[in-house]
Amino acid sequence: FLPPSSPPPPSPPPPPPPLPQHAHNSKLIAKGQFSSFFLHMTDASIPSTYSQFTLFRELSNSLYPHDWHTFVETWHSMVAVNAPVAEFTYNLIPFFSNARKLQPVFQRYMKFAQQDANLLSTMTTVLMSTPLLDRIQGILQAPRLFQAYVVALKMDDASASHTQVMNSIQAFLATLPAHTRLAMQRVFAEAEASDSLGLTPSTQETLFNLLHGDTQLYIDVLSALQLNQSRNWAWDAVVAKVKTLVLAKKPPAWADTEQFLERLHWGGYQDYDEYSGGYVDEYDGDDWYEEEANLGGGDGYDYYYAQTSLSTSSSGGQVYEHKDAPQAGKQEATVEATKVQDPSQVADSLARMSVA
Repeated sequence: FLPPSSPPPPSPPPPPPPLPQHAHNSKLIAKGQFSSFFLHMTDASIPSTYSQFTLFRELSNSLYPHDWHTFVETWHSMVAVNAPVAEFTYNLIPFFSNARKLQPVFQRYMKFAQQDANLLSTMTTVLMSTPLLDRIQGILQAPRLFQAYVVALKMDDASASHTQVMNSIQAFLATLPAHTRLAMQRVFAEAEASDSLGLTPSTQETLFNLLHGDTQLYIDVLSALQLNQSRNWAWDAVVAKVKTLVLAKKPPAWADTEQFLERLHWGGYQDYDEYSGGYVDEYDGDDWYEEEANLGGGDGYDYYYAQTSLSTSSSGGQVYEHKDAPQAGKQEATVEATKVQDPSQVADSLARMSVA
């Protein structure tokens, strides 16, 4: 007696089509798996500007502010003398002592740069733009939206003209809600004011508060303050311009703003920076992100480069947090990195365009 034959099992559904590379990367980043983002890249993958930024930002978060500043200066000095790529790798790899999982990623990028000189130029632009991109990422939040912004910058297109880049960015900004677009324009204006006038974050925040938190007025005032340099306006003319702007929107704010301008004119908003010998203000923001998962740690972890503590995230991974580390240096590194940018770079051009 034979049992009745059972029907054959149904065929498994066909596998879904693979995600495009950019979509796959965004999915990983949305989960906070930045290290996995690198690991999923094959050796044949040409690093995009987005992945270059991710590399530099993870590295910056693994270093003391002074060491990050030294990394940027070292890179910039080698660019200035047209050093061979092998020299970049040799001089910069020690900075990855606290982020050993990033070492092979960096070395792979350098191998690509040996074959394509344009890649080294692109990486330089991305590195010098990292502080600004870091702030923009905090505003856009959505990984795919931020990735679209990075693409709009055309940092990897050496043939893109200034007009093409500006049109691309304006088209991207037009897709954003008004409040998001205004927040980005504030970042551009602050970056330009920091670069051209040396205004530090706490000085800028003081001005913003004096203007009663009116973001558009704040942007207009920052732009007006630069007329002293960009158009060679006399300081009295600049003050008159600012007065007109403030009285038109926030008349009660003018008295305190006038005092601010007088103090600013005489250098009253500067604090000494022990690292660079320049003057910067303290920065009390939060520059650490949960998505920096699985970075560093383990054997050979060098606390000279970063003073961090490991905690367990809700997903079971490890994330970095500050451990009694001063917040002042982080923005100091941002200010100094901005200062070494060439004015022709895309990020700086964007800032100038946005406050015009």
